[in-house]
Amino acid sequence: MHRRTFLARGSGLLIAVALGGDAPAATRSVEERLGMSTVTFRNRFQQTKSSALTEANDELTLLKVPAYYRKRFGVLNLEFWSNHFESLERTYLQELRAQVNAAGAQLVNIQVDADYDLASTNEAERQRSLATAREWIDAAAFLGSRAVRINPGRAGGSVERSIVSMQEVNRYCVSKGLPLLTENHFGLEMDPEVHLRIRREAGPNNLYTLPDFGNYPIETMWDSLEKILPHAYLVSAKTVEFNEQMEHVSYDFDRCIQLAERSGFKGIYSVEQWSRADLKVDEEKIVDWMLQHVRSNI
Repeated sequence: MHRRTFLARGSGLLIAVALGGDAPAATRSVEERLGMSTVTFRNRFQQTKSSALTEANDELTLLKVPAYYRKRFGVLNLEFWSNHFESLERTYLQELRAQVNAAGAQLVNIQVDADYDLASTNEAERQRSLATAREWIDAAAFLGSRAVRINPGRAGGSVERSIVSMQEVNRYCVSKGLPLLTENHFGLEMDPEVHLRIRREAGPNNLYTLPDFGNYPIETMWDSLEKILPHAYLVSAKTVEFNEQMEHVSYDFDRCIQLAERSGFKGIYSVEQWSRADLKVDEEKIVDWMLQHVRSNI
């Protein structure tokens, strides 16, 4: 499996951090395996909020995230959601890159959820989607991201067209030095056998899975995760519903981490919370809970 390393500055020292399931555990500490998506704080971003911000100073932007994640959570591995970008203009990306560097942080992935469908049987739509994917890959490369997550196609789309598209996307990622990640993200790849077929036929070199704990139906999640975890480059350590006693009630989160570890995964867990309803529990407390439970199981 492909191995990549990068340098991150923490506690005044340069530390080697490796991504990918084949990297030896000795190359990183537990803290170096912790990452965070911006999805958890979606209600603090103007672009994705579903409820009114309680205070103006609660608002987040990607430019604020690197320093905030380091100061509040001690996390240097960042995962940005495409919906939180204000622009793909070079001047904005330069400023964003500067903020990541100033915090001594590292962008480990961009979750690309723009309007595109790589499994479309309409060739004009497929070509437009490929152009969109390339635009985001260019942005990820400019920002120094260590990977980019591209969706292989919408549910009901053509697996064959998806494979052709992902072959093209993967070649472009290789030209930019970027690993390409595919997540179980509510498209045709929600069938783990289809997911693995896309990886196998569009890669497998440079193309990895990004298992998300919270996306499979509970009835099939354990078997499905077990299939895609051995090919993971990054893991989306997702929680869903919490009760007011700060108990995660959707599934056994600890068991998910343990399953990933048993599969041989030695990379970064990017913690994330998502549910359809707004939770009554503070997002920072959710992040604290997730980080602690990851720490306790790796």
